[in-house]
Amino acid sequence: MTWENAAPLWTGEGVANPSRLAHPAGPISAQHQSGRAVPRSRRNRERPPSVNGADPQIKEYRPDLALRGISGHLTRTATGTMAWYALAPRPWTMRVDHERDALMAAIGLALAALPGRWLHWRVTWKPFPAAEWARAHDQWALPLPDQRDGLSWERHLIAEQERALGQAKAVKEVYLGVEIRGGRSRLGNFGDRLAASHRPGVSRLASRWVDAELSALDGEIRRVDSLMATSALGGDPVTAAEMLHLLYRSCALGLPPETVMPSAPHEVWETEDLAAVDQLARWTAAPYAPTLQVSGTAAGRRHTRHVLIASLGRMGELDVPAVDLPWMSVPDTVAAPIEWSARMRVLPQEHAARSLRHVADRVDAQQRHYENDHGIEAPPILARQIELASAVRDELDTDHTGLSARCEGWWRMAIPGRTEREALETFDQIRHLYHPKIAVERSEAQYALAREFIPGEPLATTAFRRRMSLRHLAMAVPTATEIIGDDHGPLLFTARSSGRMIPWDPWHDMDTRQVSGLTPIVGGLGSGKTFLMGTLAAQVVRANGAYVTLLDPSGPLTRLTTLPELRGYARGLSLMEAPAGTLNPYAMIAEPDRRNYPEGPPGDEHFGRDLDAAQAQRSTLVISVVTQLLPASIRRESGVQQLLLQAVDRVGPGADHDLAEVIAALRWAGSDGERLAGSLGPILSTSGPARLLLGHPGRERWASDTDRLLVLSTRGLTLPREGVDQQDWGLDEQLSLPLLHLAAWLAYRRVYELPRAAPKMVGLDELRWLSMTATGRTLITQFSRDNRKYRARVLVAGQLASDVLKIGGDDSGLASLCHDVFVGRTTDAEAQRDALRLLRVPVDVGYEPRLGELSNGVGVPGTGLTADAPREFIWRSGEYCEDVRLDVTGDHLAGLRTVLDTNAARAQDHR
Repeated sequence: MTWENAAPLWTGEGVANPSRLAHPAGPISAQHQSGRAVPRSRRNRERPPSVNGADPQIKEYRPDLALRGISGHLTRTATGTMAWYALAPRPWTMRVDHERDALMAAIGLALAALPGRWLHWRVTWKPFPAAEWARAHDQWALPLPDQRDGLSWERHLIAEQERALGQAKAVKEVYLGVEIRGGRSRLGNFGDRLAASHRPGVSRLASRWVDAELSALDGEIRRVDSLMATSALGGDPVTAAEMLHLLYRSCALGLPPETVMPSAPHEVWETEDLAAVDQLARWTAAPYAPTLQVSGTAAGRRHTRHVLIASLGRMGELDVPAVDLPWMSVPDTVAAPIEWSARMRVLPQEHAARSLRHVADRVDAQQRHYENDHGIEAPPILARQIELASAVRDELDTDHTGLSARCEGWWRMAIPGRTEREALETFDQIRHLYHPKIAVERSEAQYALAREFIPGEPLATTAFRRRMSLRHLAMAVPTATEIIGDDHGPLLFTARSSGRMIPWDPWHDMDTRQVSGLTPIVGGLGSGKTFLMGTLAAQVVRANGAYVTLLDPSGPLTRLTTLPELRGYARGLSLMEAPAGTLNPYAMIAEPDRRNYPEGPPGDEHFGRDLDAAQAQRSTLVISVVTQLLPASIRRESGVQQLLLQAVDRVGPGADHDLAEVIAALRWAGSDGERLAGSLGPILSTSGPARLLLGHPGRERWASDTDRLLVLSTRGLTLPREGVDQQDWGLDEQLSLPLLHLAAWLAYRRVYELPRAAPKMVGLDELRWLSMTATGRTLITQFSRDNRKYRARVLVAGQLASDVLKIGGDDSGLASLCHDVFVGRTTDAEAQRDALRLLRVPVDVGYEPRLGELSNGVGVPGTGLTADAPREFIWRSGEYCEDVRLDVTGDHLAGLRTVLDTNAARAQDHR
């Protein structure tokens, strides 16, 4: 099922395809179940001619709505005033249970502070603000120049907006209307009627009466405003734009939403202004039809939808959060944008107790009727009812939290569909989602029930009244939704439940919140780690002009350099074919540049410290590399490290040396040194991959501006076999780890040589091998400390979360430093627990199975995932953790999907 939005897109020069909302021929109307039209005599009432006869005779407008006016966040009807608030969204996914319990308790207590008032919950959806995102993204981005045969930046932005608007329920919005005590005065109602006449003098006087009525309620309104803002509801008074959106979604129920709303220049609506929503759509309901038909025009196109109004019926016992979802968020996983309207009120304590006593007395009378009048034993169901009534009464008497207070309400869902059948199928799907704990009912009089969704309209019927405690009501949590990402970066992900597009700028949190950029990506084979790393690299190079360095052991990421949009700014380098000395460890540590330091003695001192640190780090790296090159039996002997330290010290710490000088220095250290030099000879022969360690790298410019994307491929490197002792490694296997680590250090050097303020990204695959030795662990630790200082987002990918957890040397390792973590499909039980620890999510409470369901590749032939299959991840970003899908849909991303399709790469290799 696809839900579209017809909306103008931002093209860089204003709005393309501008559209003005065109109202259909008639206002909201309907037929009763009898088939007779609803009378609208007030609408056709004519305004009398003016006194002087100069004005023509015109019809006086009377809205077919209960609303009579809007002032700020206050709506007025003939019977009362209601204040409206936009409630703050709350995270729910992957939260610990005690946090969820605390949230529900806080919501219950907030509602307990509003006893006796009528409340109106409204849950609706709005599309992703694509035009606003594109305008801001274009202003913020530093895109590469357009290439002749590549997709232009302008076309890219338009295609991204079209992709984002493919989901009608992108952003969940929850509103709450709170009755303002004091009601409407006769004078205020009379003022509303006179204000519509616009007669000179009379209209101004009538407006003063309405203003005086609202001024008398100022104290009450301020008290409710304060309560909503400081409670767990986090309610802010709705803005003019939010009020307009709420009325649009209510009066055009089920129609595709307007992504560019009409202007809301001020917060006061006169009676005539209500025509903007009163005449927005035509509602028709045939007698006994299962749905309401809504017709209207949006963005220049005519739309018709069938809307089914369902009510929540009998409700059983729920176990939220341990077992069940919040019961008002259950339909969020449905593709259709399901809307809620709930009318409720918290009952005063004495009212609730009186109702319970009445129920208990009725049950007692039934029991006496069985046992005393007929001498037979009462059915067990009566005993259970008596026990339940006694338990509730006891809870009311002994509870001091306020959560045992009772409430009554009516919960309705609006289920849209293009056809009646589609709406009924969605209704059946929702019934199955709630089964067996909550009944979902459909009744006749669909038109009357649909009117309840419009603010100010009265309750249509008391059918399906639900009575419950505030504790049970708080389990609804209508504000539960996905909270992750930001509004600054490329559109990289979609939320798993709602399908909302999630932009992410990898440097925004680093710059604004001073968080670490070290980002582990873990998951089993085929989970999409390489796909994610390649997608991030391509998008940020294209949009940000970032400098990206990828270490690619297996080779597929090199195909990114063939994308037409990156031509001239991307280069792939096969290290196995690079010139001699490319991975000379002496050249891996860059010398600090004196020009980057202030003039004078303070600058000299700072430069001297950094120079000493670079030279010490260089010596340590050289010793570590030579140690790895030694056979395992010799490496473990005592005195070896001392001999290596002396040899490296003899050579000196400068960047103009190489390993051949270290071997020569060892030969000067006597017989023990000669033996070490001789053992290094076979592995450091000048032929083969070892030549990369000997000599000088020449004039390679790692900080070149043209290499926005540099992919360092180590394809052809023979990594050690799994489960084989190091003593049994061959020469190629023994040489592979030092080369792999030095390739990672080469990426590290590129970060330090580029301008410090430029956005940089490093992608290191095969974390398992990097974490095996001190050289690799030191590199990752160095990145974790310096990434923010040099604006470097560091992606480290591996199959096991334990590889990250053990690097830091304590139980949590580097997990505490990682602001962002991505976990893909993981099936091993122990690996799942480690992945949850890395995500900072509680283990052994039921989250482990979800990791095994991610990107399961069901129906995908062969091994791994095709380019069109979704890559699913659990993404931890700061305090939030959500299920997301890597989104590379759309024709404009077909080239990216092709070059990152590992199945296609394998097929090409086999040919």
